[in-house]
Amino acid sequence: MKLLVRDEYFRLIKSGQKDYDYRDAHITFINETTKEELIKQILNVEIITKNRLPLRLKETDMFTDEWILRFQIGDE
Repeated sequence: MKLLVRDEYFRLIKSGQKDYDYRDAHITFINETTKEELIKQILNVEIITKNRLPLRLKETDMFTDEWILRFQIGDE
């Protein structure tokens, strides 16, 4: 995951002075073919290990970390 952050926050994270980051609770999905955008609210977040991924995702090289963020999405 890559996130752009302000310089002041980057410096705090780098020095270990910032332990939490806050973001709006939605994800904007963009269709890579049509560029259509769809906004969904994040209803819940879990951290799971890679071995708990569905088989179709385990068989891809999409994830490089052992720990994965799993978002439950929906409408408010």
